[in-house]
Amino acid sequence: MRKIAILNFKGGTGKTTTAINLGHALSLKDYKVLIILTINAS
Repeated sequence: MRKIAILNFKGGTGKTTTAINLGHALSLKDYKVLIILTINAS
């Protein structure tokens, strides 16, 4: 099992968009994908 992390502490850098698009592209190639988004509420 491979894990991919998309990390940047600055807001507005496209992390969510990148994660969703990458997950979708991998799922189209028959990979099992689990996307977990967390929000830093500090």
